[in-house]
Amino acid sequence: MALVCKSGVFGKAAVARPVRVAAPTRVRLAVCNSFKNKENIDLSKVEGFKRHDADAGSTEVQVARLTARIVQISKHLAQNRKDFAARRGLEAILSQRKSLLQYLYKEDRSVYDKLVKDFGIRSVVVGDTRGAARQKEEAAV
Repeated sequence: MALVCKSGVFGKAAVARPVRVAAPTRVRLAVCNSFKNKENIDLSKVEGFKRHDADAGSTEVQVARLTARIVQISKHLAQNRKDFAARRGLEAILSQRKSLLQYLYKEDRSVYDKLVKDFGIRSVVVGDTRGAARQKEEAAV
């Protein structure tokens, strides 16, 4: 003969276990539609720097794409001054573009000068203000 209590039989779990509630579904991070659909990114100048039709990895194409992204984020930050995550992303992209430009300065000065001139980028090389020294040399010859 088993002893009976309110919750059932003794010897088994006398205390009812709590009902397990499903974990709340995680909210996906909302990505700005203009970025997701690439609406505000002006990639029209990228075509001029491609070496061939399928070129997506050459240094000058990467710099052109990063510059287009920088322009987009800068416009966003002009409207949303307190978006510090976007500001941090902008700094990362600027650093990446600077590294690529320094590489181009060492390897192919003519392409570097063309990029700096077309996009209005400040020279990343210390002591070289938009290729001023090089332009003086060319003018002297």
